[in-house]
Amino acid sequence: MKVKRKIIENGVEKEIEVELSQSEEVLLNETKAMVLEASKQVATDAIGAIKEEMSKKFKEFCEEQAVAMKAGAGIYSAEAKKDRKAMNDRFRKGITAVLNGDVEALKTIFQKEMTTDDTGTPYAGYTVDSELDAEIRLLQGQYGVARRNMELLTLSKHSYKANELATDLTVAWIGEGSSMLSTQWITGQNELSLEKLYAIITFTNELLEDTEIDLFRFASERVAEGMAYKEDLAFFRGDGSATYGSFTGLLASATVNAETMAGTTFASLTADDLIDMVDATPIGALGGAKFYMHRSIMSIVRKLKTATTNDYIYQRPSESGPATIWGYPVELVEAMPTISDSADDTAFIIFGDLKKGCIFGQKGGLRVEKFDAGTIRNVANNADINLITTDRQAVRFVERVGYMQSITGFRIPITVLSTNTASA
Repeated sequence: MKVKRKIIENGVEKEIEVELSQSEEVLLNETKAMVLEASKQVATDAIGAIKEEMSKKFKEFCEEQAVAMKAGAGIYSAEAKKDRKAMNDRFRKGITAVLNGDVEALKTIFQKEMTTDDTGTPYAGYTVDSELDAEIRLLQGQYGVARRNMELLTLSKHSYKANELATDLTVAWIGEGSSMLSTQWITGQNELSLEKLYAIITFTNELLEDTEIDLFRFASERVAEGMAYKEDLAFFRGDGSATYGSFTGLLASATVNAETMAGTTFASLTADDLIDMVDATPIGALGGAKFYMHRSIMSIVRKLKTATTNDYIYQRPSESGPATIWGYPVELVEAMPTISDSADDTAFIIFGDLKKGCIFGQKGGLRVEKFDAGTIRNVANNADINLITTDRQAVRFVERVGYMQSITGFRIPITVLSTNTASA
């Protein structure tokens, strides 16, 4: 019998074949037989141990199931049996509908109320178990204009004070031998106070467990958009009342450059009215200035032409730049007055550099907290929802925000256009 062996010759490893003697061949075969026998024994012992452990576990499982069955617990409870029966009945009806090609029956069978209580609150509609699109479709608005365009400042305290130049110093010519007069500037101070926006949403646990929709993500997006809309309402149209967080928006502000058009309705807007707004705004604000208006007002602007050349003052957006009015960008604000709000003595368009003229303050970001215990007052404010007894969870969203005009006394970078007062 020949075998291969490795040797080192002159420092180089080589493999050669050698002939085993009869005694060496017998010893090799005996060693192989011993190793094979030992391996069989190890495998037999291991299999035996596994079988013994499995038998023990199965016996324990059977004993546990016997106890549960006797006690009517777990899957042997009356409620679980009822659910299994309902599921089996539903499955059989579904199979029958499929075989019969009954689409309407399938729609009825494979629907589930999102709250499992169609008389409860909130009642949220249906999800379909088969071929469910997990996205909730909606048309989102364009909000958060104030947040995007004003100077954003994160505060560490409840309020913030900013200094501004209220009255500039005087520089004058003087004749030979005349006395020079002293001059000084006067500074003012504006204060930004934070107010709180919130939303609380409750979900039944069945709704969270049974649906494929990512409800927390969807709710967060809806709350963020809703809060951005409230911010825009307050900071553009606020009248100082609690409805707007006690904020007075730019359209109602007494510290802006005010331009009044000749007409008393929004529809009487002219191209000259808009150029007058530009002229009323300090030159230092024109570099970052924009027009701000509702899209329905923009429909009026699109039709306006210059008096001399009869050219449209609105320029559509191109690859090299945004849409412009008289060469200045325009931003549509859903929270600003619409064409249906037309009235005399009403502010409805803003022009200027909001980043230079306003500060948007916030303390941290949107705070989100989840609760599974406690009592919550419902939206109608006529009943309480107990999270424990109704098996619900609640999510609370809170943010603290505010705004102020940072320049109000001298060279104000914001101009507001209003309709004229109708004659008596």
